Amino acid sequence: MLLRGNRIVIPGGLRQQVLQAAYEGHPGIVAMKNRLRTQVWWPKMDKDAENMVKSCKGCTHVSAPNPPNPMKRRELPREPWADVSLDFMGPLPSKDYILIIVDYYSRYKEIKIMRSTTTEDTIKVLKEIFSRLGFPSIITSDNGPQFKSETFVQYCRQCGIIHLTTIPYWPQMNGEVERQNRSVLKRLKISQIEKKDLKEDLCDYLMMYNSTPHTTTGKTPSELFFRRKFRDKIPTIADVDQRIVIDEEMRDRDKENKEKGKLYGDRKRHASEKELQVVEQVFVKNMIKTSKLTPNFNPEPHTVVNANEGDVQVRNDVTGQESRRNVVHLKKINGVWGTVKDSKYEEKELLGQGNEELPDIKK
Repeated sequence: MLLRGNRIVIPGGLRQQVLQAAYEGHPGIVAMKNRLRTQVWWPKMDKDAENMVKSCKGCTHVSAPNPPNPMKRRELPREPWADVSLDFMGPLPSKDYILIIVDYYSRYKEIKIMRSTTTEDTIKVLKEIFSRLGFPSIITSDNGPQFKSETFVQYCRQCGIIHLTTIPYWPQMNGEVERQNRSVLKRLKISQIEKKDLKEDLCDYLMMYNSTPHTTTGKTPSELFFRRKFRDKIPTIADVDQRIVIDEEMRDRDKENKEKGKLYGDRKRHASEKELQVVEQVFVKNMIKTSKLTPNFNPEPHTVVNANEGDVQVRNDVTGQESRRNVVHLKKINGVWGTVKDSKYEEKELLGQGNEELPDIKK
């Protein structure tokens, strides 16, 4: 028997057996290393222990999600109304919905109260808005049925609009309109508390928002969108319209604030690059759990059929069904990605679709 200090040196033929014994009870990587280090030794023992834990499918299914990829900042469009984002809030207790549309260039916002969110009603409202402001080049929305319907696809094609959708269960991809959802929700709650007419109050809110300098651009949304400031109840001295100066100043501030936000966000979330190759196999996170014992990841293996940074298309090897997920919701089989100790990187529910109680709209 060979000893290294007070530890037994394990020959190559017995190492797998010792690893299996140390892994009984499914300890984590750190616990398994500590257990082995107190009694045995062989070259690269820690690496062998790590590989055993990472290759355990049972542990993979219940492990925490991966940290997200580093943020990908959306490039500022070249002009107003070229790239817009839209989303629904609701239903409200009155069965109404609120459609929010945000221009990525100027942050100019439109809000419409709707009784129904069918494809036909959505297109009707968009036609009214586009009749005043023109057709955007790009629309980004979630995967709601009104946006995924063939009728909506055809409408966008006829108008020359490129329609982009976010990754399912990843609302951060449409972050600008999601932030606006929170602001509108706050205003609705205040109006409810003060017993005001919510329709009129939303008009006041829009005037306030579109005539207030944005924290990122330093300019008001109306100034960037219409090349003029809205006249409101606050007296001002009219300034000479300096379009080029305003545009350059806004772009510099936008780029600087986005880069600061990206560095802070990536550092806070421990973001790291994760790349998947086509034909690699992964497990997919269970987004809907039927019981407390439902594992975090579906045990059925999936194969990557398309990968574009954090946007991944996978096919279930058992059913053949394809789905689209953010890379955060995937786990490599025999994984090499590390995990985090909590689930703070899991997606938040869309406003109006969770447990937020939305106020009623008085008729």
